[in-house]
Amino acid sequence: MIDRKLEIFRMAALLGNFTETAAALGMSQPNVTHQLARLEDEMRVKLFLRDGRNVLLTQAGRELAEHCGQLFADADKIIRAVRCAAEKLRYHRIGGTMTAGGYLLPGLLAAYMNARKEYCLDLRIANTKEIGELLAARELDLALVEGPFEQNCFLSEEYCGDELVPVFAPNSDMRSFSLAQYIRDGKPLILREAGSGTRWYFDRFLADGSLPLPEPRQILEVNSFDALKLLVRRGLGITVISRLAIRDELAAGTLACGRFTEGAITRKLNFIYLPDADHRFVGDFIRFCRKQPVPGPDNPQSPRSDSGAKRKKGPPPSRRA
Repeated sequence: MIDRKLEIFRMAALLGNFTETAAALGMSQPNVTHQLARLEDEMRVKLFLRDGRNVLLTQAGRELAEHCGQLFADADKIIRAVRCAAEKLRYHRIGGTMTAGGYLLPGLLAAYMNARKEYCLDLRIANTKEIGELLAARELDLALVEGPFEQNCFLSEEYCGDELVPVFAPNSDMRSFSLAQYIRDGKPLILREAGSGTRWYFDRFLADGSLPLPEPRQILEVNSFDALKLLVRRGLGITVISRLAIRDELAAGTLACGRFTEGAITRKLNFIYLPDADHRFVGDFIRFCRKQPVPGPDNPQSPRSDSGAKRKKGPPPSRRA
């Protein structure tokens, strides 16, 4: 569907070497050079500059490379949507932040597709800021997020509650301790990156409690739960993370959690979507999810029933189908 010359360009831009590009694509090096020269002729710009054995992107080449990612993603979505239409499937894209997308949505999507054979769903996982941007750009139909979102842009429905807890290596004697004192002692914190829902709630907890801010040298930022948990398990510091994300480690005894004497960090997980979304699908999916148990015994709140759900901005989805 995408011009072969663009596929060659994308690989060459990534590798910076025409010979390596040819090997990666199973082509001859002269053919790679010829195809890229044709692309430059068609676009009437120079895309590469030679630097010995390697090649560098020109400013025009860098601009094209930046757009290629979106172009290829759009092409993949179009192909998938067309194939789903041919098979008479209804195709939708669900987004999830790292906690929701990693520990809740996979099971929910699998259960939904098993129960609704006419649906085909994709899952995209990113931090709260990125998910909001994807939803606003209509790259997603619905998302489940644990961080703050633009309430003027999206409709929302609460799904369940969650608690962030201090997590540490199992040999640590820290079941209940002061976060303020921990920070004043200069001890290390391994935290999610700025833009994540988990980090936002942790920072807000510090601000609301007038707790001291950690020094930059105390913080190690990690955007992967697996890497974060590994660093904590090796005793390099503590983290603050959702109970949902550590239920397996707690059961296996590879991580331990405790409490801050300053109080608990609680939050809500919300489904969010655009006002002009497919409300028939959105309403059905949310109602279905509320009937499923939230995995793990440590979650402080089960999903609400339809009658108890709190919905912001707008009538029930089923009425706007």
